[in-house]
Amino acid sequence: MNDDRERELRRLRSTLRSLALGTIAFGMWSIVKTSLFVILTPLERFLNEEQMAIFTQPQTRFLSYIFFALLVLVVMSIDVVPRFYIGLKARKEGLGIDKGRIWVIWAFILLVGWCALLLWECMNFKYLIEHGNGMLDTIVSLILDLGATIILGELCFTAVRLKKLVREGS
Repeated sequence: MNDDRERELRRLRSTLRSLALGTIAFGMWSIVKTSLFVILTPLERFLNEEQMAIFTQPQTRFLSYIFFALLVLVVMSIDVVPRFYIGLKARKEGLGIDKGRIWVIWAFILLVGWCALLLWECMNFKYLIEHGNGMLDTIVSLILDLGATIILGELCFTAVRLKKLVREGS
C-alpha cells in the first residue's frame, strides 16, 4: 500500500513540474506575442485622423510609441508575473522543496480570470473576427488561450491532489 502511495506521489510531482514549465512557457509566449503586437502594429490602427494630426512630428510619434509600449507592458504584467510566480512555486513543489499554499490560491484566481477571458472571447467571437486581426488570428488566439487555461486548471487539480496525498501520509 505504501509503495502505491509513493508511486502516486512521484507521478503527481512529475506532472506538477511539467505543468509548471507549461505555465511559464505560456507566460513567455505572452511576452513575445505582446511585444510583436506593439512593434508591428501601426499607430494609425488605434487613432482617428484628428488624433493622428497630433503625431505628425517624429519626436511626438516616438514618445507615443514608448508610452503605448510601457502601458501594454504594465497591463501584460498582470498576467505574466503571476504565471511566473505560480510556475516557479509549482516546480519547487514538484521537486519537494517548497510547501507553500499561497501559490495555489493565486493559480485558482488566475484560472478564474482565464475562464472569464475565454467566455468573453467565445461570446464576442464574431466581433473579434470583424474588428480584430481576422479569422485565423482569432481562432489561433482562442486555441492558445484554451490551452493555457487547460494547463492552469490541470496544475490546480494536480497541486490540490498532491497536497491532499502528502497530508494523508503524514
